[in-house]
Amino acid sequence: MEDQEFLEQRIKDLEASVAYFAPGNNQAKERYVAASFIENLRIPYSDGEIISPDDDPPDVVFRDARFEIKEILDPDRRRHDEYKAELERARTLTDPQDLFHMFTPKDESLSEIYRRCEESALALNNKYPAAVRSSLDLLFYVNLMQVFDVIEVPYPDTSGLEPAGWRSVSFVMGQRSCCFHARSDAPAFIKEAVGHVSHLHPR
Repeated sequence: MEDQEFLEQRIKDLEASVAYFAPGNNQAKERYVAASFIENLRIPYSDGEIISPDDDPPDVVFRDARFEIKEILDPDRRRHDEYKAELERARTLTDPQDLFHMFTPKDESLSEIYRRCEESALALNNKYPAAVRSSLDLLFYVNLMQVFDVIEVPYPDTSGLEPAGWRSVSFVMGQRSCCFHARSDAPAFIKEAVGHVSHLHPR
């Protein structure tokens, strides 16, 4: 691919990302998160099964699951603004090499991911009444910059999530899905995800 073609394709990709992460596209993003969680558990499904209901909560319904979806990002990170700024920068470039940024990959422990999820779940107590939380499956989309791998052992003590009152609490991060907490009345496929990390491509 010629340099100019490469730059033009990158600009098109960034334009698509700006549109995707725009505030008015929340339902599509939520369905994507739910689909990623399900796919990592290697559960066959059809697109029509992942539904954005007219009223929320929940954000997404899949069979007997009622997902309320939240994001865990780096502090002060605003992805829509990031893509808009990168799009403006890309439009000024003439050398594809200038598109690339320095990347320092790092690992994140499962215990640290759990800590982030527990903290975020408990912070939602004032927003969602206990009766509402008890009927919802909280699903965190973990998107941390430069985190390349997850150290999955030791598995953390997740008992701190019980007082939060959600029917289940899970996370999806790239091609990994895991449930940290599920009550006995949670959907069976979510309960089966408790206690271990499931991979889209098993190791």
